[in-house]
Amino acid sequence: MNNVDLRSSGAILLILGVKVDTYLPLDVLKKIERELFLEHGMSIKLSIEHFHRFSSILRKNSTLDIKKLEKDCMNKTIKVKKKEDKYLATIVNSELSDLILELFGEVETRKIISSLLEKEYTIPQILKESKVPKTSGYRKIENLILNGLIIESGKVLSESKKISKLQCVFHEMKIEIKKEKITVTGIITEKMFEKSTSMRSIIESLE
Repeated sequence: MNNVDLRSSGAILLILGVKVDTYLPLDVLKKIERELFLEHGMSIKLSIEHFHRFSSILRKNSTLDIKKLEKDCMNKTIKVKKKEDKYLATIVNSELSDLILELFGEVETRKIISSLLEKEYTIPQILKESKVPKTSGYRKIENLILNGLIIESGKVLSESKKISKLQCVFHEMKIEIKKEKITVTGIITEKMFEKSTSMRSIIESLE
């Protein structure tokens, strides 16, 4: 599963669990993997966090329409609707929905996510606010970062060193349970959503 930071260009597409390699022919995929490693020392997964590099290599090795690829990925993962100054991202990818439900089902992980829905904190601040022990807290925070649910939002100076501030990609989350159907919707602020440059065309089509 390719999980990425929402700030990156391809973020909203691949943070939500879409496997980019399923959209690429094997020969193209191998060329891209090789060139990314030789030119940037990156795997495909890492390059998605720096989407301009991935798309540049892809354009050289394929005639695929990059914008169409991004939209196809997104449409298989989320449905986005604008409401006032926020975006509602309803997850249609069942694997991702299951992942989120699994994460929220774990008490300490839920406390960590809840502490970051409207705030930005450093890791020590997260542990303090959520009252999660360090021993398990660091591991759970790392897991949430790897799964793309919390991201780095900036840096702060602490004891002469810059450390990361983190926040949840969602401002609010809604889980609706009906017979034989569970719907997970993440509410994303306009500021957060527009940090993903690959979404500009999507945003424009919603307005």
